[in-house]
Amino acid sequence: MRNLIFSIVSFLSGFSYSQIGMGEWRMHVATKGIDVAAGDGLVFTALETGLVEYDIKEKESSLWTDINSLSDIKISCVYFDENSKSFFVGYENGNIDRIKNNTVTNIPAIKLAQIQGNKSISSFRSYGGFVYACTGFGIVVINTKNNEIKDSYYPTNGLEKIQSITFKNDTIFALTPTRLYKSSILHPNLADPSVWKVDERVPIIANNFSYQNIETVKNELYFVKKFVGFGFDTLFRITNSGFQNVLNLDISLEIENFKLSNDKILVTLPYVVYYLDTDFEFEYQLYIMQNTYPAPENLKSAVNYDQKVYVIDNKKGLVEFSGEGGRIISVSGPPKNNFFALGGTDDVITVAGGIIQKADFVYSTAGAYVFKDEEWSLFDRFNQDLWINHLQWDVSSIAVNPLDKNKMAIASYSFLPLSLVDDGKNVKEVFTVDNSIIEGPGNACISDLKYDLRGNLWMVNCFSNKPLKMLSKDNLWYEFETGTNSKSKFSGKLVIDYNGNKWFAIQDQGVFGYKDKNTFDDSSDDKVIQINSGDKSGALPTTNVTALAIDLDNRLWIGTSSGFAILYSPDRAFDAALGDYNTQRIKIEFEGNVEYLLGNTSITDIEIDGGNRKWIATANAGIFLLSADGSEILESFTKENSPLISNNIVDMQFNNRTGELFIITDLGLVSYRTNSSKGDANYENVIVFPNPVKPNFNGEITIQGIKYDSDVKITDIAGNLVYKTRSNGGTATWNGKNLQGEKVSAGTYLFWTASNTQSGRKVGKVVILN
Repeated sequence: MRNLIFSIVSFLSGFSYSQIGMGEWRMHVATKGIDVAAGDGLVFTALETGLVEYDIKEKESSLWTDINSLSDIKISCVYFDENSKSFFVGYENGNIDRIKNNTVTNIPAIKLAQIQGNKSISSFRSYGGFVYACTGFGIVVINTKNNEIKDSYYPTNGLEKIQSITFKNDTIFALTPTRLYKSSILHPNLADPSVWKVDERVPIIANNFSYQNIETVKNELYFVKKFVGFGFDTLFRITNSGFQNVLNLDISLEIENFKLSNDKILVTLPYVVYYLDTDFEFEYQLYIMQNTYPAPENLKSAVNYDQKVYVIDNKKGLVEFSGEGGRIISVSGPPKNNFFALGGTDDVITVAGGIIQKADFVYSTAGAYVFKDEEWSLFDRFNQDLWINHLQWDVSSIAVNPLDKNKMAIASYSFLPLSLVDDGKNVKEVFTVDNSIIEGPGNACISDLKYDLRGNLWMVNCFSNKPLKMLSKDNLWYEFETGTNSKSKFSGKLVIDYNGNKWFAIQDQGVFGYKDKNTFDDSSDDKVIQINSGDKSGALPTTNVTALAIDLDNRLWIGTSSGFAILYSPDRAFDAALGDYNTQRIKIEFEGNVEYLLGNTSITDIEIDGGNRKWIATANAGIFLLSADGSEILESFTKENSPLISNNIVDMQFNNRTGELFIITDLGLVSYRTNSSKGDANYENVIVFPNPVKPNFNGEITIQGIKYDSDVKITDIAGNLVYKTRSNGGTATWNGKNLQGEKVSAGTYLFWTASNTQSGRKVGKVVILN
């Protein structure tokens, strides 16, 4: 055996996320790879919710997603068909895309078919000019000439999924997790389950083992037998009398993938790819990861193409190996595909990858992600020294200190409920029920947390006697009495209004407000109020409160599972009499009837943009944009009328500096560049984009970083007025036309801006090319 240990010697930065233009969408695809295919000068890496295309000659990469090209989201496999020079993409719901010459053709027949059971595409195989798709119910034959389904076969009568198929002479073999079926490919009725027989050379298995994929190599059959735990996997060859072990190694194998690829055999293990010839003689080994923590999987699959090997590494992305060594083809994206809650401040976005639920632990080890300067970083149990070997899971919320963006607090439902980061990279301190006033029976749950403007950290502690707690900037702990109805219950969201009052949700009890007057040591002047669904005690649509937001007028917006309501004077509510601190619901007239705006729609989040407009996320109706006073629906975004990938919205968060709205859906994370951003009274970061404006550009020219609610005028270089508008927060847009609606001529144009009470100032310029 020859061992050539290839090290990674260079990085390829041809692909990265970049900021998007006004009104554009992007999908944030986790970098975890699941499959890889190569052909026609291209390598396609299948991620869980997107494809990365790598052009070998140009050394350039591009991302394909449901938003910009693909027909669906949850990818299960990718395959190159040499006969048709096409890539085939399989999805978990049975959908199929064919990619050829940079064009996607959708083949939705399986997805749309009225078939019971699992439709997920397990793998593809080419034979006789057709492409065969292995599914959860059988085998589907695709005619690549017309992109239609030619036939369907049912070896298991739809009772067991087909993992992989192969062909030998005139026989087709179909491998399921428990057995191997075979039949003559010449049989006229392969759709009939009775014509398929179990190959008795391969024993029927169950319990702790399953079969994975099968290949034909030099007219011999090979398949993988996998153990449900780590290791003890085996690669077998089928003989006339049974089967025999092929890889006789003195180690326990964990086989991630096995395939015949351009006359080479690739056996992918977590930290090594065995590269063999078709006689199963080792040519060399590709070592990718050594001496890493933890031990679980890294490498997932590999292909041999153009005298190179392309390997999926779940930590590095796609790695290209040649005689000169290895090169990482970098992919920027979230480190994992688990999204529960969003947070952040200005241009820092945080994602809680875990999840909390009322009943018990979920035991999610996804951790927390941070998106800053177009780069993602990860905090999880495997890369944080203070979390390793500790019972830390179910991250629920992350807060960024507005006084120092490198300081963050991470909340969870675990034995380490609160962790502090002070350098933007590492957890430096953890708090438990033993070294703090956080309450719990050993484990504890913090549902939400926020920093105030002074750097004090406020949090809501579920199932506790005093749910509202605070860790001061001086590292002192405080807890506050909020009434009997708030005790020992599951808690929800937390917000702090502009007067410093804290508002938090308690399951089935509505909203609690706490006024401390910034005297943490003296509770004698503190005040508490409960807002619920009573006629005189809040008039909420329901006490199941799911969202809280403070707008720029210091009004409290409350989302529930049955619509939303507004508390117009939160500060005055603490001293108001019964019935005088009720919330209000916006009414509209529709077809002669007076109704509540959005009715009983289930609200999951409310976000306020730089122009004080309200972005309302719903559980099944997408996103609504309301005017600043909430009386008008300005826009709605659904899967049907926009690139939004799902109408089930989990959470949202603004990048206040750019106006990009990050959106968690049940299918993944997307974002949308809105036409509003946080105002900047100092004009320190004014940008104009695009600049210059090219002749084929038809979108909005945008200026950002100006003062809130500014009048904006555009003039030519001689000072003649061309256009005027009003900013949404710190953003204003111009369509490139004059006041008469005519496209302006080529030249340089100046932006002048001022608030309603100040004189104008020149803040930017743009060059238009025609």
